[in-house]
Amino acid sequence: MNVTLNNGNSKFVISTLGAEPQSLVKDGVEYIWNGDKEYWFRRAPLLFPVTGPIKDDTIIFEGKSYKIPNNGFARDTEFKLIKQTENEATFLLEESEETKKCYPFNFALTVTYTLLEDGYTAKAEIDSKDNDLYFTYGWHPAFSLDMNGKGTPAEKYSLSFVANEKVDRRYQVNGIFEVEKDFLVGDTLPLTRKELDKGPIALWNIKSDEITLVCDDAPHGVTVHMGSFKTFVCWTCSPKHAQYICLEPMYSFQDASRNQDLKEMEGVELLKKNSKKVYENTFNIF
Repeated sequence: MNVTLNNGNSKFVISTLGAEPQSLVKDGVEYIWNGDKEYWFRRAPLLFPVTGPIKDDTIIFEGKSYKIPNNGFARDTEFKLIKQTENEATFLLEESEETKKCYPFNFALTVTYTLLEDGYTAKAEIDSKDNDLYFTYGWHPAFSLDMNGKGTPAEKYSLSFVANEKVDRRYQVNGIFEVEKDFLVGDTLPLTRKELDKGPIALWNIKSDEITLVCDDAPHGVTVHMGSFKTFVCWTCSPKHAQYICLEPMYSFQDASRNQDLKEMEGVELLKKNSKKVYENTFNIF
C-alpha cells in the first residue's frame, strides 16, 4: 500500500513495504529514482538491523547462528501505518515469528517521514523492549540524476562537504574492503563512473554534518543532513550505468571480514533493554 503526503508544491509517496519512499516531486521535478528493474528495483530503502555484507550472510548470538539478508530484513518487510496527517506518516515494525528466524530479538522500529517545503525529514526510533538489542541502522535513498534533465550524466555531479575532509575511501572487492588512502582531501568530490564502478564509496568518520549533491550549471540537487551519523556512503549500480546516485547516512558500514558474533561485531550499537534510540536526518531538495 502506498501513502501519499501533499503540501501543495510537493508530493511524497511512501510504501508500507519497507516504509520506503517511492516518489518525491516538487514543482514537477522528480527527485527519487524510479526503481527500474533493469538496474535496481529499490528506490529509497532503510537498512535495519544490519548494514553492509556479513560473511555467509550469518550472524551469531549466544552461540547460535542466524541467516540474515544483506543490509537486513526491514526493507523487505511490511510495516504498519499507525498515523497519517497531511504532511506526515508514521510506520511501525515489530518482531514476529519471521523476524525471529534471522534476528533473535524483540524490538520496535518506528519510522516517521515529514514532508517539508523543500524535502523531507526521516526519523527512526528504535525500542529495545525487554532485551538488550544489537543493531546498525542507515538510510539508503536513491536520487535521480534526471532531476536536471533526462540523461544528465553522473560526471556532471559532485559532492560538496561543509567541512574540509581528509578521509580514506573504502570499497568492496568480493565483500572485503580495499582502502584508498586520502581519497577525499578538501570539500569537493567530483563523481565519475570510473570510481562509482568500483563499488560503494564508503567514507568513515567524516566531519561534515551536511553533504550536498550539486550539478554543474544546473539548478537541482540534494543536501543530506547527517545528524548523529558519521559514516556516509555514495553508491550506484555497476557495470550498467543507471540514472541514480544513493546518498546514504549510516551509523556504520562494515565488510564481510568483521566478527559475525553480534556481541563482538565491529560497528554495532548496543541498546540496553527498555531503552530507545532516535536517528533523525533531513534531505533537502532544491
